Amino acid sequence: MASLDSIAELSWRRGGPAAYGSYAIEKRLQTLFRYVSLRGRRVLDLGCGNGCYTREMAQRARSVIGVDLELSNLTSFQARIPRLLATGEKLPFSAASFDIVTMIEVLEHTTDDRAVLAECCRILRPHGYLALFVPNKLYPMESHPCHVAKHSIGRNIPFVSWLPDSVRKHFCFARIYSRRRLLTMAREKGFVVEKVGYIYPPIDTFPLPQKLKRFYRNISWKLEESPLQAFGVSIFALLRKGSSISVESTVLAQRPCEPAQ
Repeated sequence: MASLDSIAELSWRRGGPAAYGSYAIEKRLQTLFRYVSLRGRRVLDLGCGNGCYTREMAQRARSVIGVDLELSNLTSFQARIPRLLATGEKLPFSAASFDIVTMIEVLEHTTDDRAVLAECCRILRPHGYLALFVPNKLYPMESHPCHVAKHSIGRNIPFVSWLPDSVRKHFCFARIYSRRRLLTMAREKGFVVEKVGYIYPPIDTFPLPQKLKRFYRNISWKLEESPLQAFGVSIFALLRKGSSISVESTVLAQRPCEPAQ
């Protein structure tokens, strides 16, 4: 079992989970529910954190289980939802256990991202879906905590994300992904790409007037459909477990199907 010091070290490296009630949750769920219906589905929320996303999924899905590797996150749930302490590289589930797996800003924190993708493919039923958000390398601000040695220099440091990985790793513990890198890994692990998009930052933590935040959030949806989408803070990918069937599926929605609450 990991020592308290090692757990604290890992927590410091990853940063905390999203806050209940934040626009960041609403924004990502709106994107997720735009393309994926959870109704009647068995869902695994991998890297569930404190359950802020899991709780919303549970209102739509047939069943939801949360998995996280920090006990403090699992004990912070605000709803009675099944949850387990485990790592993404070795999930305690049989093959073909779930219809949908979600990973929301999680893959970048794992020890072995390729192993995690392979595990997700294993536990998905045939034609099941993996929906994930990961940090976008083209976003000009570094969205994860930066540091020099063990001295924090905060988030949103300009252009750190654009540094070569061999340099950036000295300032950030979390990985960052280009579209090509993410999709190449996904295909290697048995996934077919159904949808790729980007989201602009929710700016919850930016010290801006509320009116300006509302204006920005209204236009951000248009930016995500424009050529400027490639500079969003996160990449959204919907991946189907590979098969020979048609890409048509009752899980995949052609238009917004369930607005976030």
